[in-house]
Amino acid sequence: MASLKDDRSNNSIKYSDIDKVRFYGIGTAMYTAITIALHPINVIKTRHQVLSNYNNNGGENLTRIGSSSQRAGTTHASSRFLSSSSSSSLSTTIYSNFGKIPTFYRGLGIVLVLAIPARGVYLGVLESSKEEISSFLTSRAVTNGQTYSPLIASLSGGLSGGLAAMSSQAVIVPMDVISQRQMVMESSLYNVEGSAMHIMKNIIQTSGVIGFYRGFGMSLFTSLPVGTLWWATYSGSQQFLQGLDVFNPKHNQSYRDDNEYYSNRIKQLMSSGMVQCISGLNAAIIAATLTQPLDVVKTRLQVGKTAKSLTYTQVAKELYITSGFRGFFRGTVPRITTITLWGTVLSSAYEYLRHISRKDY
Repeated sequence: MASLKDDRSNNSIKYSDIDKVRFYGIGTAMYTAITIALHPINVIKTRHQVLSNYNNNGGENLTRIGSSSQRAGTTHASSRFLSSSSSSSLSTTIYSNFGKIPTFYRGLGIVLVLAIPARGVYLGVLESSKEEISSFLTSRAVTNGQTYSPLIASLSGGLSGGLAAMSSQAVIVPMDVISQRQMVMESSLYNVEGSAMHIMKNIIQTSGVIGFYRGFGMSLFTSLPVGTLWWATYSGSQQFLQGLDVFNPKHNQSYRDDNEYYSNRIKQLMSSGMVQCISGLNAAIIAATLTQPLDVVKTRLQVGKTAKSLTYTQVAKELYITSGFRGFFRGTVPRITTITLWGTVLSSAYEYLRHISRKDY
């Protein structure tokens, strides 16, 4: 008789059950590979968000980053490059103008360097706080033997996700400020002043160290609802779907032979994969759409280059004047795509990582 192994649900794995060395070691390599694969979509999203309406404004572009002596020579090229109206045409324009795949990987170096500590902080806060919050809510939400699992999963996931997102901003904001400037530079200027070290030196000269935290307040304000909405929707959807018979194939503790065991195991993996994809998609659509205006204003604020920092209100007012209400939803499709891909891929990787990082694995 074949016995079923490793059928333990990931929802029952606590942070104290995880081997931290294996969790962070494998997790770092896993998330690095995913970051490299999905970085091009982030480049398209960022460039799309900082477009200016030249037909109506004909003025300065928020993304012309470089020395003052070089701005005049790059204005026309930048405006021509950045005036695309859709993410698909924008990605086509990027490739046709530069003709090189590396264009889609601008800013990747600094992202990889700073994303490692950021991910470590994020995962640590997420796992530890979710366990504590879930235990607290479960102990106080039992009614007639029912614990309202989907609601508890949504609340604990949402609160821990918001805390994790906020905790990692101290590293993520400088990473965004540097990498986003690289992403939006016109090609000829990027070849001269596009290195991370040159941009860091330029930021210090013009704004001091505080320049690395331009948009920090908005990043905190954005990360909290994004993290909360994503993890609340994801955790709640996951818990709800796993309770449905269609996504919960029955299995026995013992089987007649290995064929029956592996057949049942495949069904479980397929069901689990569907749950991850549906939960990730639900979370991405809700989180991306509801927080898009905040993300657009934050991105435009971070890539602007002036000695005097603009306020959130000034950036939002300028965007409304030049592009109207629709301007606040620029890049929504690529952002939903990014969050969906990150959501489905990362959530699957996250669940698998928790599974293989168990001390008893």
